[in-house]
Amino acid sequence: MRAADLALALASAVAITVATSVAAEPASATSAVAAYALGAVMGALLLFRRRRPVTVLVLSLIVIMGYNLTDLPSVSPIWPLLLPLYTVARVGQATIGAAIGGATLLVSAGWVLNAGVPLLELFDGVLREAALLALALVAGTAVRHRELFAQEFTARLAAERQQQERESTRQVLEERLRIARELHDVTAHTVAVVGIQINLARELVEDDPDATRDLLDTARRVNADAIGELETAVRLLRGPADAAATDRHPVPDETMIEALLARAADGGLRVEFHREGTPRPLPAAVGLALYRIAQESVTNVLRHADDAAVTVTLRYGNEDVRLDIVDDGPRATAADHRPGHGLTGMRERAASVGGSLTAGPQPDGGFGVRARLPVSPAEESAAVTRR
Repeated sequence: MRAADLALALASAVAITVATSVAAEPASATSAVAAYALGAVMGALLLFRRRRPVTVLVLSLIVIMGYNLTDLPSVSPIWPLLLPLYTVARVGQATIGAAIGGATLLVSAGWVLNAGVPLLELFDGVLREAALLALALVAGTAVRHRELFAQEFTARLAAERQQQERESTRQVLEERLRIARELHDVTAHTVAVVGIQINLARELVEDDPDATRDLLDTARRVNADAIGELETAVRLLRGPADAAATDRHPVPDETMIEALLARAADGGLRVEFHREGTPRPLPAAVGLALYRIAQESVTNVLRHADDAAVTVTLRYGNEDVRLDIVDDGPRATAADHRPGHGLTGMRERAASVGGSLTAGPQPDGGFGVRARLPVSPAEESAAVTRR
């Protein structure tokens, strides 16, 4: 029980006792005892007003009416009920409070009228008690609305905070995914190409030292390019970079696909590259997506399709750009090409710029990857301005 509720019940009991004692004229021992008893009972009922507001209101009314039925001097039945009426309104049952209070007021007015009180005096008393009744109900209702507003405001703040936390978590996950995708694409391709160069160098180290040296130089060059791409990826993830760093290791785009294929050809892969349509500057995100899709596709061929030939076609359309990578490796089955991180990453890259990607075995053998990335005129204009 709250200390404030206890103090309020005690104060109400004292007020009712004093008012009842003052009303008793002439004073007597019986009226004094009755006043103390009435105050004590009314105060005790108020201790339960939060848990049973309507019950406390009804019991308080019964106690007041019962007291007034005795031969002791009567008291007004409204003002001792102000706190129970306020509590009933505060818990959202103002209608019940108004009905009980209104009925009490009518009974009290009839009682007083029957006692022979002049009409003008009766009317004045009824107006005052009606004003007290309305004040208690309005005050309780106002406090309830304020509490509901505060609760709703707190709930909205909590919901917004949770939404912000979910959004922050989503952004962190997306950023981690982007980092993982960049690192996977760069390192997977580098490991595949360098591994092929080193294996060839190992086979030729005794028979053809010059070719071995060339292969090792190629592996070293591929490794250096990969380090540059990793630096670029880290720089992009950290934020804007200085112009010198950008010039040293530019962000890969569709214009570098041919060089990528040339490095793969140095490792023994047979490559054909075709460019259809009118080449034009593409948005940086689209260019990077095309390059990474081509890089991952070539890496998969180096890993899974020995002695395969790859045909890469880059098509510039009016509203999109398409990239097809098809190899003629051994006839593939669904079990040979279970979806892995590479294919998933390519699909995510295409989706990140609003495009789509399909991949799967070809009817006549081999494997194909086909990506379609939309490009709007506004994005093309921005790309031209940047370049």
